[in-house]
Amino acid sequence: MTGGFWWREFINRYYGHTYKVELVFEEKGLQKIQILRNPYWGYFLVLDGIVQFTEKDEYIYHETITFLPASLLPFLPEEVLIIGGGDGGVLRELQKIPSIKKIFQFEIDLLVYKLCQKYFPKMSGDFSDPRLNFQIKDGLEGLKEIPSEAFDLIIVDCTDPVGPAKSLYTQEFYTLAFKALKSYGVFIQQASLPAYFPNILKSAYSLSKKVFPVVKVARTFVPSYGEEIAFLVAGKEEKDWFHPKQLFSGDYYYPALNFYYFTLPKSWLQLIGEDKKLD
Repeated sequence: MTGGFWWREFINRYYGHTYKVELVFEEKGLQKIQILRNPYWGYFLVLDGIVQFTEKDEYIYHETITFLPASLLPFLPEEVLIIGGGDGGVLRELQKIPSIKKIFQFEIDLLVYKLCQKYFPKMSGDFSDPRLNFQIKDGLEGLKEIPSEAFDLIIVDCTDPVGPAKSLYTQEFYTLAFKALKSYGVFIQQASLPAYFPNILKSAYSLSKKVFPVVKVARTFVPSYGEEIAFLVAGKEEKDWFHPKQLFSGDYYYPALNFYYFTLPKSWLQLIGEDKKLD
């Protein structure tokens, strides 16, 4: 482990987040992977220069992307697909739901999985779970092999649309996800930080709306990201967005938060072209 130094996450050419860190691991593969350690945030994972999660606040993101869509289902989830999520955080939260009978997971980067098992074992779910079918595979290609209406939940825990995740923000991907989702199911995908990268949410929302009859945007604040992160939440039928049917509780998530998640600031509504509904 190297001595401490200041490391900067570049948000754009004029702004970034700076951390006093020790370098734990660094390697270039499908993505440039770094594992750093900071006295406040603990160990954290960086892919292609962008912080993915920290030990201190990862639970906020992982509970949101898991419990929020599950709360909207008319029945407790039984069959779930994870795309990405090689760190094991989504799997961990799903394994807290006893009704689940089958989990498929497609993760493209084997090294991310191996490193997270080594350096973040406490945050990971149990990959030896007999309900889990874990495959090192591109999510788009994996979806092509899935039969129609196979899953109650599809959770896309991926990076922003750069590098290997580009294919997960395309109309082809959303069309395949729609096919794989049950009639009452819920799809969720992280859609970056609109304050910093507005075009990611704008594009993903527009493309997904061409496929799914119902698309909503949710939000939550993750301290280490420095801003609110957006999620696409989609399905084949309307949901009672503010009043969850299934009641879950974690260290961050609880049912009353649904009202916050789905109440967007006007600037976000303008970004996705939904501000006219305020008139």
